[in-house]
Amino acid sequence: MDIIQTSLDFKDNRKSELKDCITKAISDEDSIENMIFENEVLTESDVSNIEFEKVKFIKCCFKKCNFYQSRFFKTDFIKCDVSLSDFSESFWKNSLIMECNAVGGKFIKSSLKQTKIAFSMFDYSNFANSVLDDCNLDSCKFNESSFAESKLLKTSLKNITFNGTDFFKTSLKGIDLSDSLIDNIRISDNLCELKGARVNSEQALALIRVFGIEIV
Repeated sequence: MDIIQTSLDFKDNRKSELKDCITKAISDEDSIENMIFENEVLTESDVSNIEFEKVKFIKCCFKKCNFYQSRFFKTDFIKCDVSLSDFSESFWKNSLIMECNAVGGKFIKSSLKQTKIAFSMFDYSNFANSVLDDCNLDSCKFNESSFAESKLLKTSLKNITFNGTDFFKTSLKGIDLSDSLIDNIRISDNLCELKGARVNSEQALALIRVFGIEIV
């Protein structure tokens, strides 16, 4: 999968106060474009239903913020803290989440396309009823998170931790889990979610033991 480089075309960007930009975007029903925000801090702020395009967030902190139905195009979150924030029904395309803390984040009914998530923590996050399409996940933790009733399409995984993660009613067909940790994942008793998925021999034996399958 080719991820579009989101660091391009920022030569005319200028740093600005994030709160002012959000206030203006809401009042004018406008988008936020071609901006760089660094070391900004927002707590329990309403950032919902805003469109971001070619925006960089660097070392920003968004604690318990509301990004409901916001849209992110060619937007980067780098070394940011978005823990306990709500990204429900958000849309992402050609974007990047790198070295971020998203523990406890809500991404319910979100849609991520051609987006890379790397070296980030998503423990206890909720991606239920979401779609990940042509995404790249690298060296991330999703412990005790939920992808229940979601769709993972053409998505590559590298060194991902899914301990205790909920994949109930989520088809993993075509997904390579062999390089990931999948201890105690929550799936149906008949293992239907794993049909067509790729697991290594150690994972297969562990699943057989957990679900009480006898080898004869």
